[in-house]
Amino acid sequence: MAETAERDGTWRRYELVRWTDVIVPLEAGLVFMGLVIVTFTIALPILAAHGVASGQVSKNIGGLMGQPMMAQLVTAIADLVLAFFLWRIARRVADGAMVARFRVVRGVVLLLAALGGLALAVLTTVALVQLYQRGILKPHHDPNDRMFGTGPVYQFPVVLITIAAIAPFVEEFYFRGILLSWLCRKIYVVPGAIVSAAIFALLHFRYLSVPGTEGWMLTGLIGIVGLVNATLAIRTRSLWPPFAFHAAYNGTLAGMAILPFLFEGH
Repeated sequence: MAETAERDGTWRRYELVRWTDVIVPLEAGLVFMGLVIVTFTIALPILAAHGVASGQVSKNIGGLMGQPMMAQLVTAIADLVLAFFLWRIARRVADGAMVARFRVVRGVVLLLAALGGLALAVLTTVALVQLYQRGILKPHHDPNDRMFGTGPVYQFPVVLITIAAIAPFVEEFYFRGILLSWLCRKIYVVPGAIVSAAIFALLHFRYLSVPGTEGWMLTGLIGIVGLVNATLAIRTRSLWPPFAFHAAYNGTLAGMAILPFLFEGH
């Protein structure tokens, strides 16, 4: 559709999703994380000059970032920075040049999408438990994992809001809104959906954070989520169904991971 409009001269070049639109949000995220690192790097010698041991400061910062709420707050702020850039891009791009936007859809569509995400999350958990019990996979979860680590119960709402609402919203906006639209214009719909799902999976870096076969299996599962959401975006022309699927999937996994911590000591 975008290519036809471009050939017919009905759209100006700036109304299309450009390769810079794909790169700029990623660069913004990297710059934000770089600023966080630079801030901590500058703060250490300043605090040391005021008599605070740098080793103690590093330990305190590490302990703070090890808490679920702080880690997810940093993630949420980074996501909101990305959302600003995505919003600016979406305002410029012509409506028909994007595969999907946050258009209103029927409630039943959102419900079915959410149920699909929940079902996939449950099936994923059951399958992984079976693989662990049979010794095919060995769990690599750190009890102090920053996403679901130990900490006060009041932190978990922040974790859930970030994982099940903010992150899915921003990721769908980028991967199924901006990236998929650009890919579909360059390499057509089906290859674009597959490539966007692969990029979505690889950029979660589960193959690095979780060693071995388990990490690549999780990467594959994330790729499936990406492919399902790309299909939903293409079929409905809206980002709300992919968001509902993504939010339900993330929220279910996060909820099941958090439950053991809630009942610790009972």
